[in-house]
Amino acid sequence: MSGGVSDARAQQAREHHRAAQAAQEAAKQHQRQRNELVRRLRAEDPQHWTYQAIARAVGCSPELIAAIIKERTP
Repeated sequence: MSGGVSDARAQQAREHHRAAQAAQEAAKQHQRQRNELVRRLRAEDPQHWTYQAIARAVGCSPELIAAIIKERTP
């Protein structure tokens, strides 16, 4: 057998590999947008948008919000 993709299983694996790569890129973009929005909320009204309040609104942990605000996460 040559290096081509003749087996249906190999073709499916290749398709899933490509889909996984695309999903990872999309996830990175969503994270960048989430982080920017979280930082803006906090910057505009830190009294109202505490870490806990943002975490509740977003549906994540206050620790993640702290990491985003302190720019420890991309």
